[in-house]
Amino acid sequence: MGVQGDKGKRGNFQFLEEHDAVFLQLASTAEQVFASDPNTTLIKLRQLGEALAQNIAARCGIEFDEQTSQSDLLYKINREIGLDPEVKNLFHTLRIEGNRATHQFQTRHGEAMNGLKLARTLSIWFHQSFGNGNGSAEEF
Repeated sequence: MGVQGDKGKRGNFQFLEEHDAVFLQLASTAEQVFASDPNTTLIKLRQLGEALAQNIAARCGIEFDEQTSQSDLLYKINREIGLDPEVKNLFHTLRIEGNRATHQFQTRHGEAMNGLKLARTLSIWFHQSFGNGNGSAEEF
């Protein structure tokens, strides 16, 4: 287990590179700031959840705009494709924890580590559901 440190090390989300550079950028930033700013880790992970949901919505022809809340978008996605309850919970947990981090200004490292693990599980689901089979998701 390792949070991305050295530039030579691959992060826990490298497989997202296959999908969208924004996904990898958000996840990598979340990892990179973990030690110094766990609060930002959760904010970036919330943004990752939003980016994944928007990508899914676009693939499914679900209309949304910048005024559509993450909660509303997840409702629409679930109504359209029927998200697995565990996946739906991952999205909502990242949303809630990211909101908490935004408004409370402080996050413990344990909360941020949990967020990284949840985000990785969600990212693996996305990768397996919408990927072309290239790349792998190694152990966290």
